[in-house]
Amino acid sequence: MPKKHQNALSSIRKALGLTQLQVAGMLGVSKATYSSWETGRAEMGADRLIALSELFHCTPNDILGLPGTPAQFSLLSPTEEECLSLFRSAPPNIREDVVDIMRSTVKGWRLR
Repeated sequence: MPKKHQNALSSIRKALGLTQLQVAGMLGVSKATYSSWETGRAEMGADRLIALSELFHCTPNDILGLPGTPAQFSLLSPTEEECLSLFRSAPPNIREDVVDIMRSTVKGWRLR
Protein backbone atom coordinates (compact mmCIF):
# COMPACT_ATOMS: atom_id res chain seq x y z
CA MET A 1 0.00 0.00 0.00
CA PRO A 2 1.57 3.35 -0.97
CA LYS A 3 2.34 5.76 1.85
CA LYS A 4 -0.64 8.08 1.26
CA HIS A 5 -2.95 5.06 1.62
CA GLN A 6 -1.30 4.10 4.89
CA ASN A 7 -1.75 7.61 6.22
CA ALA A 8 -5.40 7.73 5.12
CA LEU A 9 -6.33 4.52 6.93
CA SER A 10 -4.51 5.59 10.07
CA SER A 11 -6.02 9.09 9.91
CA ILE A 12 -9.57 7.79 9.57
CA ARG A 13 -9.11 5.40 12.49
CA LYS A 14 -7.64 8.14 14.68
CA ALA A 15 -10.36 10.62 13.66
CA LEU A 16 -12.90 8.11 14.97
CA GLY A 17 -10.99 7.75 18.23
CA LEU A 18 -10.34 4.05 17.72
CA THR A 19 -7.29 1.93 18.42
CA GLN A 20 -5.88 -0.60 16.01
CA LEU A 21 -7.01 -3.33 18.40
CA GLN A 22 -10.59 -2.04 18.40
CA VAL A 23 -10.80 -1.90 14.60
CA ALA A 24 -9.19 -5.32 14.28
CA GLY A 25 -11.81 -6.73 16.66
CA MET A 26 -14.66 -5.16 14.71
CA LEU A 27 -13.31 -6.75 11.52
CA GLY A 28 -12.56 -10.11 13.12
CA VAL A 29 -8.83 -10.00 12.38
CA SER A 30 -5.78 -9.85 14.62
CA LYS A 31 -4.23 -6.54 15.62
CA ALA A 32 -1.08 -7.62 13.77
CA THR A 33 -3.06 -8.12 10.56
CA TYR A 34 -4.76 -4.75 10.83
CA SER A 35 -1.49 -3.04 11.72
CA SER A 36 0.16 -4.56 8.66
CA TRP A 37 -2.51 -2.97 6.44
CA GLU A 38 -2.08 0.39 8.10
CA THR A 39 1.71 0.33 7.81
CA GLY A 40 1.73 -1.09 4.29
CA ARG A 41 3.50 -4.35 5.20
CA ALA A 42 0.55 -6.25 3.71
CA GLU A 43 -2.16 -5.40 1.23
CA MET A 44 -5.78 -5.83 2.19
CA GLY A 45 -8.16 -7.57 -0.15
CA ALA A 46 -11.18 -5.94 -1.72
CA ASP A 47 -13.46 -7.64 0.81
CA ARG A 48 -11.59 -6.01 3.70
CA LEU A 49 -11.55 -2.64 1.95
CA ILE A 50 -15.33 -2.84 1.58
CA ALA A 51 -15.73 -3.94 5.22
CA LEU A 52 -13.64 -0.97 6.38
CA SER A 53 -15.68 1.38 4.18
CA GLU A 54 -18.90 0.10 5.69
CA LEU A 55 -17.50 0.25 9.22
CA PHE A 56 -16.24 3.82 8.82
CA HIS A 57 -19.21 4.99 6.66
CA CYS A 58 -16.90 6.24 3.95
CA THR A 59 -15.84 5.24 0.45
CA PRO A 60 -13.02 2.88 -0.47
CA ASN A 61 -11.35 5.89 -2.10
CA ASP A 62 -11.28 7.63 1.30
CA ILE A 63 -9.47 4.65 2.81
CA LEU A 64 -7.08 4.46 -0.12
CA GLY A 65 -6.36 8.17 0.14
CA LEU A 66 -7.48 8.85 -3.42
CA PRO A 67 -8.55 12.35 -4.44
CA GLY A 68 -12.14 13.39 -4.10
CA THR A 69 -14.44 15.06 -1.65
CA PRO A 70 -13.08 14.65 1.86
CA ALA A 71 -15.46 12.53 3.90
CA GLN A 72 -16.73 13.09 7.40
CA PHE A 73 -15.93 9.84 9.15
CA SER A 74 -18.35 8.36 11.61
CA LEU A 75 -19.26 5.03 13.12
CA LEU A 76 -22.88 6.10 12.78
CA SER A 77 -24.99 6.02 9.64
CA PRO A 78 -26.57 9.30 8.51
CA THR A 79 -29.91 8.17 9.99
CA GLU A 80 -28.27 7.33 13.32
CA GLU A 81 -26.53 10.71 13.32
CA GLU A 82 -29.85 12.45 12.69
CA CYS A 83 -31.50 10.53 15.54
CA LEU A 84 -28.67 11.42 17.89
CA SER A 85 -28.81 15.08 16.88
CA LEU A 86 -32.57 15.22 17.42
CA PHE A 87 -32.24 13.41 20.74
CA ARG A 88 -29.57 15.83 21.95
CA SER A 89 -31.68 18.84 20.98
CA ALA A 90 -34.70 17.62 22.99
CA PRO A 91 -35.35 18.72 26.58
CA PRO A 92 -34.40 16.18 29.28
CA ASN A 93 -37.99 15.06 29.98
CA ILE A 94 -38.56 14.34 26.28
CA ARG A 95 -35.28 12.43 26.12
CA GLU A 96 -36.49 10.16 28.93
CA ASP A 97 -39.78 9.57 27.11
CA VAL A 98 -37.98 8.72 23.87
CA VAL A 99 -35.74 6.21 25.63
CA ASP A 100 -38.79 4.64 27.33
CA ILE A 101 -40.57 4.34 23.97
CA MET A 102 -37.50 2.78 22.38
CA ARG A 103 -37.08 0.28 25.23
CA SER A 104 -40.69 -0.84 25.11
CA THR A 105 -40.68 -1.01 21.31
CA VAL A 106 -37.52 -3.10 21.14
CA LYS A 107 -38.67 -5.33 23.98
CA GLY A 108 -42.02 -5.92 22.21
CA TRP A 109 -40.25 -6.55 18.92
CA ARG A 110 -37.99 -9.19 20.50
CA LEU A 111 -41.00 -11.11 21.80
CA ARG A 112 -42.44 -11.64 18.30
